[in-house]
Amino acid sequence: MQAEDTAGKYEAPAPGKAPPPKSADDRSTAFRPVEGGTQMQSGEKLLVEAYAAIWIITLIFIVSLFRRQKRVDQRIASLEVALEKARGRGGSQ
Repeated sequence: MQAEDTAGKYEAPAPGKAPPPKSADDRSTAFRPVEGGTQMQSGEKLLVEAYAAIWIITLIFIVSLFRRQKRVDQRIASLEVALEKARGRGGSQ
């Protein structure tokens, strides 16, 4: 007889309807199914997009490094020329 009494207490609610929360604490932790949510993203597609983004960012970074290095090389060359001119003037004195 006791099994019959507890069986009614633990039955699942009807599909699509969640029981109303009994307290404020229940509202924050209670599961409430939401209709919709049928949009799905392919994990493979997201993985490919992530790798593509990483490669693009890496390529941009490498190109910027080459440009910076080119500017540094030009600056060093101009400083070497200026140094040679300064040595040429200083040596004749």
